[in-house]
Amino acid sequence: MRKILILFILLASTVLWAKDRNKNKIKHILPGRWVEVKRLKTDSTVVPFTDTLFMAFYMRDSFNYRLRNGFVYKGKYTFNDDNHLEFGTASYEVALKRPTSLILTNTMGIYYFGVDTSDTAAVVKIDSADKILPVTEIDSMIGHWSVYKTDVAKDGAEVDYSVQIKSVYITGQGSDDKKGYLYCGNDGRNSPSFYIKALGTDQSLECAGKAQRFVKVVKCQKGELVLEENGMSYYFKQFK
Repeated sequence: MRKILILFILLASTVLWAKDRNKNKIKHILPGRWVEVKRLKTDSTVVPFTDTLFMAFYMRDSFNYRLRNGFVYKGKYTFNDDNHLEFGTASYEVALKRPTSLILTNTMGIYYFGVDTSDTAAVVKIDSADKILPVTEIDSMIGHWSVYKTDVAKDGAEVDYSVQIKSVYITGQGSDDKKGYLYCGNDGRNSPSFYIKALGTDQSLECAGKAQRFVKVVKCQKGELVLEENGMSYYFKQFK
Protein backbone atom coordinates (compact mmCIF):
# COMPACT_ATOMS: atom_id res chain seq x y z
CA MET A 1 0.00 0.00 0.00
CA ARG A 2 2.84 2.37 0.92
CA LYS A 3 4.56 1.70 -2.44
CA ILE A 4 1.34 2.48 -4.30
CA LEU A 5 0.97 5.76 -2.37
CA ILE A 6 4.55 6.81 -3.19
CA LEU A 7 4.01 5.94 -6.86
CA PHE A 8 0.81 8.01 -6.90
CA ILE A 9 2.60 11.03 -5.39
CA LEU A 10 5.42 10.80 -7.96
CA LEU A 11 2.93 10.47 -10.81
CA ALA A 12 0.92 13.49 -9.58
CA SER A 13 4.12 15.58 -9.35
CA THR A 14 5.04 14.63 -12.92
CA VAL A 15 1.59 15.65 -14.21
CA LEU A 16 1.76 19.02 -12.41
CA TRP A 17 5.28 19.67 -13.79
CA ALA A 18 4.10 18.84 -17.32
CA LYS A 19 1.13 21.21 -16.95
CA ASP A 20 3.38 24.05 -15.75
CA ARG A 21 5.81 23.40 -18.59
CA ASN A 22 3.05 23.39 -21.21
CA LYS A 23 1.56 26.54 -19.69
CA ASN A 24 4.71 28.48 -20.73
CA LYS A 25 5.00 26.84 -24.12
CA ILE A 26 4.11 29.04 -27.11
CA LYS A 27 2.15 27.00 -29.61
CA HIS A 28 2.72 29.13 -32.72
CA ILE A 29 3.38 32.65 -33.99
CA LEU A 30 0.40 34.44 -35.46
CA PRO A 31 0.79 36.64 -38.56
CA GLY A 32 1.71 40.20 -37.70
CA ARG A 33 4.31 42.97 -37.93
CA TRP A 34 6.75 43.86 -35.14
CA VAL A 35 9.27 46.63 -34.47
CA GLU A 36 12.11 46.54 -31.94
CA VAL A 37 11.52 48.98 -29.05
CA LYS A 38 14.22 48.05 -26.53
CA ARG A 39 17.48 46.11 -26.48
CA LEU A 40 19.42 44.71 -23.52
CA LYS A 41 22.67 42.81 -23.07
CA THR A 42 22.38 39.35 -21.55
CA ASP A 43 23.18 40.93 -18.14
CA SER A 44 20.12 43.22 -18.61
CA THR A 45 22.21 46.34 -19.32
CA VAL A 46 20.28 48.66 -21.66
CA VAL A 47 21.88 49.01 -25.11
CA PRO A 48 21.34 52.18 -27.21
CA PHE A 49 20.67 51.26 -30.84
CA THR A 50 19.84 52.79 -34.21
CA ASP A 51 19.76 49.58 -36.31
CA THR A 52 16.13 48.89 -35.36
CA LEU A 53 14.93 45.42 -36.31
CA PHE A 54 11.59 45.09 -38.11
CA MET A 55 9.93 41.68 -38.48
CA ALA A 56 6.78 40.36 -40.12
CA PHE A 57 5.24 36.90 -39.87
CA TYR A 58 2.82 35.59 -42.50
CA MET A 59 0.69 32.53 -43.14
CA ARG A 60 2.38 29.26 -44.08
CA ASP A 61 5.40 29.97 -41.84
CA SER A 62 6.86 32.70 -44.05
CA PHE A 63 8.59 35.82 -42.79
CA ASN A 64 10.60 38.87 -43.66
CA TYR A 65 12.82 41.00 -41.49
CA ARG A 66 15.18 43.91 -41.95
CA LEU A 67 17.35 46.30 -40.02
CA ARG A 68 16.58 50.01 -40.42
CA ASN A 69 18.04 51.13 -43.79
CA GLY A 70 18.91 47.50 -44.58
CA PHE A 71 17.54 45.18 -47.21
CA VAL A 72 14.75 42.70 -46.56
CA TYR A 73 15.42 39.05 -45.72
CA LYS A 74 12.59 36.73 -46.75
CA GLY A 75 11.91 33.02 -46.50
CA LYS A 76 10.43 30.29 -44.31
CA TYR A 77 10.91 30.21 -40.55
CA THR A 78 10.80 27.21 -38.21
CA PHE A 79 9.51 27.27 -34.64
CA ASN A 80 9.86 24.18 -32.45
CA ASP A 81 8.48 22.94 -29.12
CA ASP A 82 11.41 24.50 -27.25
CA ASN A 83 10.37 28.00 -28.44
CA HIS A 84 13.37 28.18 -30.77
CA LEU A 85 12.78 30.51 -33.74
CA GLU A 86 15.00 29.91 -36.77
CA PHE A 87 15.16 32.30 -39.74
CA GLY A 88 18.12 30.62 -41.47
CA THR A 89 20.27 33.76 -41.28
CA ALA A 90 19.46 34.37 -37.60
CA SER A 91 17.94 32.47 -34.66
CA TYR A 92 16.34 33.39 -31.35
CA GLU A 93 14.58 31.94 -28.33
CA VAL A 94 11.05 33.30 -27.85
CA ALA A 95 10.87 34.32 -24.18
CA LEU A 96 7.44 35.97 -24.34
CA LYS A 97 4.67 36.20 -26.94
CA ARG A 98 1.55 38.28 -26.25
CA PRO A 99 -0.84 40.12 -28.61
CA THR A 100 1.05 43.43 -28.23
CA SER A 101 4.51 42.37 -27.07
CA LEU A 102 7.22 39.95 -28.12
CA ILE A 103 10.56 39.24 -26.43
CA LEU A 104 13.37 37.37 -28.21
CA THR A 105 16.74 36.34 -26.80
CA ASN A 106 20.02 34.95 -28.10
CA THR A 107 23.64 34.84 -26.95
CA MET A 108 24.05 38.52 -27.88
CA GLY A 109 21.16 40.01 -25.95
CA ILE A 110 17.45 40.44 -25.20
CA TYR A 111 15.19 42.14 -27.75
CA TYR A 112 11.80 43.69 -26.98
CA PHE A 113 9.25 44.24 -29.76
CA GLY A 114 5.96 46.09 -30.05
CA VAL A 115 3.33 45.93 -32.78
CA ASP A 116 4.52 47.81 -35.88
CA THR A 117 1.77 50.25 -36.80
CA SER A 118 3.87 52.36 -39.18
CA ASP A 119 3.02 52.64 -42.88
CA THR A 120 6.28 51.03 -44.04
CA ALA A 121 4.40 48.09 -45.56
CA ALA A 122 1.57 50.11 -47.04
CA VAL A 123 1.12 50.11 -50.78
CA VAL A 124 1.97 53.41 -52.44
CA LYS A 125 -0.97 54.35 -54.68
CA ILE A 126 -0.72 56.64 -57.68
CA ASP A 127 -3.85 58.62 -58.46
CA SER A 128 -5.66 57.47 -61.56
CA ALA A 129 -5.18 60.98 -62.98
CA ASP A 130 -1.41 60.58 -62.82
CA LYS A 131 0.34 58.99 -65.77
CA ILE A 132 3.25 56.61 -65.40
CA LEU A 133 6.26 58.62 -66.49
CA PRO A 134 9.01 57.05 -68.62
CA VAL A 135 12.34 56.32 -66.91
CA THR A 136 15.10 57.58 -69.19
CA GLU A 137 18.06 57.97 -66.82
CA ILE A 138 19.34 55.53 -64.22
CA ASP A 139 20.23 58.44 -61.94
CA SER A 140 16.51 59.03 -61.39
CA MET A 141 16.38 55.62 -59.65
CA ILE A 142 19.30 56.13 -57.24
CA GLY A 143 18.72 54.66 -53.79
CA HIS A 144 18.27 51.44 -51.86
CA TRP A 145 14.94 49.83 -52.79
CA SER A 146 13.37 46.89 -50.91
CA VAL A 147 10.57 44.61 -52.10
CA TYR A 148 7.29 44.94 -50.20
CA LYS A 149 5.10 42.95 -52.63
CA THR A 150 5.41 40.56 -55.58
CA ASP A 151 2.88 39.41 -58.16
CA VAL A 152 3.14 36.42 -60.49
CA ALA A 153 1.21 36.43 -63.76
CA LYS A 154 -1.08 33.45 -64.32
CA ASP A 155 1.01 32.39 -67.30
CA GLY A 156 4.29 33.40 -65.62
CA ALA A 157 7.19 30.97 -65.29
CA GLU A 158 7.75 29.08 -62.04
CA VAL A 159 9.65 31.29 -59.61
CA ASP A 160 13.29 30.40 -58.93
CA TYR A 161 13.92 31.71 -55.41
CA SER A 162 17.70 31.83 -55.91
CA VAL A 163 17.27 34.62 -58.51
CA GLN A 164 14.10 36.19 -57.09
CA ILE A 165 14.89 39.85 -56.40
CA LYS A 166 14.57 41.04 -52.80
CA SER A 167 16.28 44.45 -53.03
CA VAL A 168 17.89 46.79 -55.54
CA TYR A 169 20.68 49.27 -54.84
CA ILE A 170 21.08 51.87 -57.59
CA THR A 171 24.34 53.82 -57.35
CA GLY A 172 24.13 55.69 -60.67
CA GLN A 173 26.93 56.66 -63.01
CA GLY A 174 30.44 55.94 -61.76
CA SER A 175 34.00 55.29 -62.88
CA ASP A 176 33.31 51.63 -63.76
CA ASP A 177 30.49 49.81 -65.54
CA LYS A 178 28.57 49.07 -62.33
CA LYS A 179 25.53 51.29 -61.90
CA GLY A 180 23.97 49.29 -59.08
CA TYR A 181 23.26 45.82 -57.70
CA LEU A 182 20.48 43.23 -57.43
CA TYR A 183 20.23 41.22 -54.20
CA CYS A 184 18.47 37.89 -54.69
CA GLY A 185 17.57 34.74 -52.74
CA ASN A 186 19.79 34.51 -49.66
CA ASP A 187 22.44 37.02 -50.75
CA GLY A 188 24.39 38.57 -47.90
CA ARG A 189 24.83 42.29 -47.38
CA ASN A 190 28.15 42.31 -49.27
CA SER A 191 27.49 39.62 -51.84
CA PRO A 192 24.86 40.63 -54.42
CA SER A 193 24.15 38.06 -57.15
CA PHE A 194 24.06 40.60 -59.99
CA TYR A 195 25.31 44.05 -60.82
CA ILE A 196 23.58 46.55 -63.10
CA LYS A 197 25.50 47.60 -66.20
CA ALA A 198 23.09 50.05 -67.79
CA LEU A 199 19.53 51.20 -68.34
CA GLY A 200 18.67 50.47 -71.97
CA THR A 201 16.57 52.54 -74.32
CA ASP A 202 13.77 49.99 -73.91
CA GLN A 203 13.70 50.89 -70.20
CA SER A 204 15.29 47.58 -69.14
CA LEU A 205 18.12 47.15 -66.65
CA GLU A 206 20.96 45.15 -68.19
CA CYS A 207 22.40 42.96 -65.43
CA ALA A 208 25.43 40.68 -65.25
CA GLY A 209 26.52 38.15 -62.66
CA LYS A 210 25.65 34.46 -62.51
CA ALA A 211 24.15 35.00 -65.95
CA GLN A 212 22.97 37.90 -68.09
CA ARG A 213 19.47 39.14 -67.38
CA PHE A 214 17.26 42.06 -68.39
CA VAL A 215 14.75 43.48 -65.93
CA LYS A 216 12.05 45.82 -67.19
CA VAL A 217 11.53 49.09 -65.31
CA VAL A 218 7.75 49.58 -65.30
CA LYS A 219 7.67 52.63 -63.06
CA CYS A 220 9.79 54.80 -60.78
CA GLN A 221 7.87 57.71 -59.27
CA LYS A 222 6.23 58.93 -56.06
CA GLY A 223 8.43 56.75 -53.89
CA GLU A 224 7.67 53.48 -55.66
CA LEU A 225 9.75 51.38 -58.04
CA VAL A 226 8.18 48.56 -60.07
CA LEU A 227 10.25 46.01 -61.99
CA GLU A 228 9.05 43.14 -64.16
CA GLU A 229 10.75 39.97 -65.40
CA ASN A 230 9.42 36.65 -66.73
CA GLY A 231 5.87 37.20 -65.52
CA MET A 232 6.99 38.34 -62.04
CA SER A 233 6.29 41.92 -60.92
CA TYR A 234 8.31 43.39 -58.03
CA TYR A 235 7.10 46.40 -56.04
CA PHE A 236 9.73 48.36 -54.10
CA LYS A 237 9.91 51.21 -51.59
CA GLN A 238 12.84 53.04 -50.03
CA PHE A 239 12.51 52.28 -46.32
CA LYS A 240 13.67 54.98 -43.91
